[in-house]
Parts: sequence; structure tokens; C-alpha cells
Amino acid sequence: MSNLDFDAPLTQYFFKETAEKLFQNDISTLDDLMDLIYVNENNWWKSIHLEKDIANGIQKWLYDHRHEGIELPESVLKKSLELTKSYYGHPIAQVAGALFSEVVNPESRNKATPRAGFMHSEKAKVLPIETFKVPEQFNGVNGTNRGPKNNCALSANDDLSAIKAWLTARAKNANTKVAYKKESERFFLWAVLEKRTALSSLTLEDCASYLTWLEMLGRSSDEDWAKKWHQPQSQWLGPKNVPRSSGLWKPFNSPLSFASRKVAMTVIRQLFSFLQKTGYLQMNPFDQISPKIPLLPGEGKPKEYADRSLTKDQWEEIMAYLENMPDSLQKLRLKVILLLGKGLGMRCSEIINARCFWISDRIIGSETVKTITIIGKGDKERRLPLSEEQVQIISDYLAERKIAPLGMEESQNEFLIASMRKSKKNTGGGVSRSGLYVILSSFLAEVADSVRKERPIDSAKLRTSSTHWLRHTFAVTSLEVMSVNVVQAALGHASVSTTGKYIVPDEETIKDALLKKPAL
Repeated sequence: MSNLDFDAPLTQYFFKETAEKLFQNDISTLDDLMDLIYVNENNWWKSIHLEKDIANGIQKWLYDHRHEGIELPESVLKKSLELTKSYYGHPIAQVAGALFSEVVNPESRNKATPRAGFMHSEKAKVLPIETFKVPEQFNGVNGTNRGPKNNCALSANDDLSAIKAWLTARAKNANTKVAYKKESERFFLWAVLEKRTALSSLTLEDCASYLTWLEMLGRSSDEDWAKKWHQPQSQWLGPKNVPRSSGLWKPFNSPLSFASRKVAMTVIRQLFSFLQKTGYLQMNPFDQISPKIPLLPGEGKPKEYADRSLTKDQWEEIMAYLENMPDSLQKLRLKVILLLGKGLGMRCSEIINARCFWISDRIIGSETVKTITIIGKGDKERRLPLSEEQVQIISDYLAERKIAPLGMEESQNEFLIASMRKSKKNTGGGVSRSGLYVILSSFLAEVADSVRKERPIDSAKLRTSSTHWLRHTFAVTSLEVMSVNVVQAALGHASVSTTGKYIVPDEETIKDALLKKPAL
């Protein structure tokens, strides 16, 4: 029986200083913390700029409580075993009266990072945004691209405040916030230190050069770099896993890949779009700059399993394995998960939030049909009909859980997918994102093992599959028999162009078509 409350504030388990660091990154409960770890695994602490020693202490604590409902990925469990068994340093967490300790060197934790004088030389110091002293002439108060203050929806008076307003308004998801903060910090420092201007004074030519700067960073000789840029590469590139409080910290750890450059430019475009639409900026220079991110020499290697969908044969392998499993509550739950993901194309967030009241009778035409009203992104709703077989699968699972049938008042607020976690508060509660990941990945790994000898290629693909593959498979298979507009509505896509990306012929179709053509 677990004594842990996975929905309680983290201050119940960690001392205030560490809990606040996590809370600043939208990590407020143990469930949030485990979700973060499952999404990023070994890089979870870097994604929220947490000091490595503190992360090790938290990870060791989670490992010590793994028998109380804590679910950790295999790689994290392996790392936890390498950590020392004893805690040291200053107090960090108190659980059930037991005092644990913070793995931070007390002699270094309170030392402030020195602020370098700005522009005393050609080589100004690159510092984290929280310790970087922005020169008055570059803070954006008098930016040349600033919009009229009486037409601005933001209370921000300078560029940093405007960025913070953007983060508050748009970066609601923890992972999104980390990415937005990182890319906006890099760009802001680049504007001030490299272009020597305020962000709100950047010209179209300035902004167009940022992608070139990213492409050259870490790929150019110091001689070639110095011909084009003011600040040396060494000011921007540094070792990995360095705390932000360290003098060795740098905004970049290596040259950016194609995908990373694409993310960087997408985020900055969104920032400028927000600033222009809110009236902080008069115009958005990126509107006149091509959004295309070119591949550099040596990039563009095809990704394995880029289609992220399962073939008919692979799905048959999954269903055959499922049917051969012994009858159990876990088997019934797996059926409902596969139904919601592959059968209805629901997102992961929709699956874990789905409740019985989403399913109800509706009159469509002259028929009464069971439908599920899916509450998706932005609280937008879409309704999908359920077949008799789908309703029966869900009903069987609810009955095994001793839940009242669909449509009964007693079952309305019950989660469609329940957690198996045993705790006083969470009996019958919904599964977390990390929990769903564990359930599905473990099951697919079993299927992969069962076909490894006969079908090694299928086995390898099944082992890399994830929750989103179910939704992707729904889209691809649906487009074979439905119009793109119907599939768009079923998936909840705002634009038909998004749905159209799934219209890609599979390899077998391409093979059959091309092998019929003459050789020459």
C-alpha cells in the first residue's frame, strides 16, 4: 500500500527551495514529475535546467520509493542504481518523518555568478538571462520597431518583459515552456551581443542572418567565423550538463541539427508573431523571411520508420497476441486503450482524460447511435459514433472494474482507462501519461519478442512504437476508405492540410506499382 499522494503539492515531499524550482517548470505533483521523466528520460533534469546534483537526489528518492507506486523507465532505474546510497549535504526532503538531504555543495550553491562588464572589449561575456545585465541602449525601451504604447495589449516596457509575457500567455505545457525559454534566451542574447541591438530594433536583414549564424555555429573554423561574426564561437559553445550558475555555462553544447534549427526558427517566429499581434512591435520581420530550413551537407539521412504507422500485418500480430493473453483486467484495459487510440484516433491526452459521460445516445438521422464526445485541444469537441463491438469492449472493461454500465448516473465521472496503482486516494482513478506509456510500450515489447525470430523487421518496428503510433495508424487506415474531410473531423484537425500529411502510400503499394513498370 502506497503512502504517497501523487496529486499532493511537492512541498509535501521536498523542501521549499527544490519544490519551487520544479513548480517554476509546471511540475507541481509527483505525477507531473514522473510524466516529465518519461518524456525526457535521462535528459529530464536538463530540460528544466535543474542542477545535476539536485536531480540525482530526487532520482534516488524516487528509486527508494519505487515500490509505492513510483514508475520509472528502465534507463532511469539503471542510472539510479549507480547513485551512491547515502545522501549528503543540506536538507532537501522529508517524507514520513525521515530526513533526507540535498546533494548540493553548500559552499558553492549560494555563490552568485559574476556579471561581466558589457562591451568593454569585442568579446562580451555570454551569461544566463537571469544574471545577464542588459545595457540600457539595448533593453528595447526605445526600440525602433516598437508599436504605439496606446495600441499595445502588453504592459511590458522592455524586450525581456515582453518575452516573459509571451511565455506566460503561450507556454502552458511544461515541455513547450522549456523549449520556448531556451530558444528565446538564445535569440535575445544573440541580438544584444552579436547584433548589438535591442530585439525590438532588429531589422529584416538582422533576423534573416540568425539562421545562417545557427548553421555556422560549431561547424566553422575560428578563422572563417571571425570574418562574419563579432563574438567568437567559444562564447556560445560549452560542455553539457553544466548548471546555469556555473561560469562554464553556455547557451549551446554542440552544432544544431536540422531538427533543432527548425525548432529554433519556429519558436522565434511564434514569438515575433505574438509581439506584433499584441502591438508591442509594429511589424514582424519574419513575415518576409522564408520559413524553409535547408539541409546542410551530410544531413537528411532517412529516418527509420518515418511513417510512424503500423501495417495491416503488424496490427494483426498485435491483435493475435492480445487475444492469446489470459483473461484479466489488464487485458480488458489494453483492448480499450487500443480501441481509443487506433480505433478512434484519440490523442494521448484525450485517452487519459476520457470519462464515461463522454459516451451517450444521440439521434443521427433516424437512428439512435452511441457516440463518444471527445474533448480535445482547446476544449474543442468532436463526436464519433461507436460500433456495437466497441461499446461491448468498453462495457466488459467497466463490468470487470465493478463500475455501473454506461449511461448510469453512478458511472458518469469514472475514467474510461483506470490506473492499477493501489493507493487510498487513487483507487479507480485515471491513468497518468507516463502510466499509459508504460502499459502500451510494455505490451508492444512483448508482441515484438513473440515475433522476433520469424519477423525480425516487424519486431524492431513494434519495439519503437508509441502511443501516437495508434493515432497515426488510425489516420492512415481511415484515409484508405474515407474522404480526407471525414478523417479531418474524426482526428480533430483544424486544417485539412494537417490531415493531408497522412496521405502517403505505404512501401508495399509503391513496390507493387513500380515493379510493374519496365526497367527502361
